Amino acid sequence: MSTTINWAQCHTRPVLMIPGPTELPPPVIQAMTQPPSIQYDRTFDEVVLEPTVLALRNVFQTAGEVILMPGSGRTALEAGAVSVIEPGDRVLVVVAGQFGLLMREIMTRVGAEVTEFTVELGARLDLTRLAAEANRVRPKAITLVHNETSTGTTYAAADVGRIAQGVGALFLLDTVSSVAGIDVRTDEWGVDLNMTGSQKCLAAPLGMSLGAVSDRAWAAMEHRARKSSSLVYDLLRWKEHWIPASRGGKVPDGAPRRQPISIPTHLTAAMHAAVTVILDEGLPHRFARHAAAAAALRAGLDAMGLEMFPDATILSNTVSCVKTPKDVVPAAVVERMRDQYGILIGTGLDTMRTTTLRIGTMGMTASPHYVLPTLSALELALRDLGVKAEPGAGVAAAQAAFANAGPAPAAARPVPAAGRPVPAAARPVPAAGR
Repeated sequence: MSTTINWAQCHTRPVLMIPGPTELPPPVIQAMTQPPSIQYDRTFDEVVLEPTVLALRNVFQTAGEVILMPGSGRTALEAGAVSVIEPGDRVLVVVAGQFGLLMREIMTRVGAEVTEFTVELGARLDLTRLAAEANRVRPKAITLVHNETSTGTTYAAADVGRIAQGVGALFLLDTVSSVAGIDVRTDEWGVDLNMTGSQKCLAAPLGMSLGAVSDRAWAAMEHRARKSSSLVYDLLRWKEHWIPASRGGKVPDGAPRRQPISIPTHLTAAMHAAVTVILDEGLPHRFARHAAAAAALRAGLDAMGLEMFPDATILSNTVSCVKTPKDVVPAAVVERMRDQYGILIGTGLDTMRTTTLRIGTMGMTASPHYVLPTLSALELALRDLGVKAEPGAGVAAAQAAFANAGPAPAAARPVPAAGRPVPAAARPVPAAGR
């Protein structure tokens, strides 16, 4: 009597190779196991929350404030929109996938006069045409999804930032699937609101939204004709009630702060641990690692006869979107990999759900330890579904790509953009194995 071994049964859960949430480093997990603390206690504000947001400046590559709030990446997007956009303001929204459509919806609900700049799915962004449209519309803001998670593409945010500056527009950038995995230069690119979530390349638990705010964005909030329609998501309240005067806020130095929204203490501790892991690795090394892992994954997919969905010049290093073989249902591949081999990837979204698969290389999963087993499981799942390929070809190609990856930049812990050393918050926020 023959028995089929279920290789997933020995695991308590599947390995997360989806485009977020991603696997968590052990120090981040340990930070979540600490006893509870009080979110309105002054010690939490000064010894946990403040060191975390100051350290996040390095990750965002900004000298400005980084605001940390409960929620998700979508929370950050909506908070940014309701804080700087008033009804009737003209906004030019670049739509290159599902998350560009999301920003269009958010701006419409805020009451903006939206002009959509449509990009074909997986295609390059025509910067000349975008510049011409920006000159025609003269918007208050231009929005872009830096890394379009639905299509596995990365767009030229620096160039779009220059276009925004050329017409005097605010630049709102969705970096939900790029910050801490792809080089995002907030200040250098002229980003006024850099908005993201905790659960992707930052490799922290789902539940926190983050936004870096420029001086121009603060000024736009302060010179509104009327207050934001949202009390909870009005970012200006952070400047009024939490940011000290020495950093441009309204709170006298040394005075108690008041959080405009209660901050989850365990999630803040986890974020601190995650940022510590990132800065200890060093941003240049981290970006090089994500690039090498994505290249190895693509080499393996190519060796298996699979074709990437996007234009080859804009392939993402954190989310790979690949076409499935003819007559293979993506959902069946996902189910087989999860239930039989213990690795979870994702299908495409919306119209691409029945033709593509998406694989994340984010945080600790951007490494041979995760990419090679994923390729192996994908090959086995496709074989089980009737797709014939040379056994081991994908893994061998990825191994070669990893072996040939160039030397990584030396890791160096940066100094915060404000010129201050990263405060030592390791005592109240212990990290495992450190």
